[in-house]
Amino acid sequence: MPLGAGDCERLRDGLIAQPVNTASALAYVAVGAWLAGRGLRAGAAVKPNPVAVGLAAVIAGVGSVDYHGTGSPAARLLHDGGLYAVVGLVAWREVARRVGRERLGPAQQAAYRLALGVAAAGAVCWWAGRTGSPWCDPDSLLQAHAAWHLLGAAALGGGAVATLDPAAQARS
Repeated sequence: MPLGAGDCERLRDGLIAQPVNTASALAYVAVGAWLAGRGLRAGAAVKPNPVAVGLAAVIAGVGSVDYHGTGSPAARLLHDGGLYAVVGLVAWREVARRVGRERLGPAQQAAYRLALGVAAAGAVCWWAGRTGSPWCDPDSLLQAHAAWHLLGAAALGGGAVATLDPAAQARS
């Protein structure tokens, strides 16, 4: 099965097989770069977790652009490996936060809950955007899988503001 065939959008001939899904994957690159940049901010101590999560998100985004675009031999490894790294790093940070009994302030709790809700909406879009699902229209510019990319990236950014980045917590 060609890469992206299960993600509803019709596979096209040419350089970019699924233009909508390809473009939406850039959201992971943008959020990842933002997050890594916050972890590397000049004049501050390097914050390894935001840097690692940000770099993993960039890798997942680049892999997803490749996966839905050109479909190079590295696409699946970058796409899946980056996604697994993001999920693993976020889960590891969450376990460490809870074991260490770090408490989120009211603003961070609200941002955290919003990020969870956005992630849940993204998961629904991923499921509903599969080829053959009732929401699937292969020729539409509105692709549920693209919404999954956008909502997943938004959830990652919101979750980072709530839990990973103390500077952002202090501002909220």
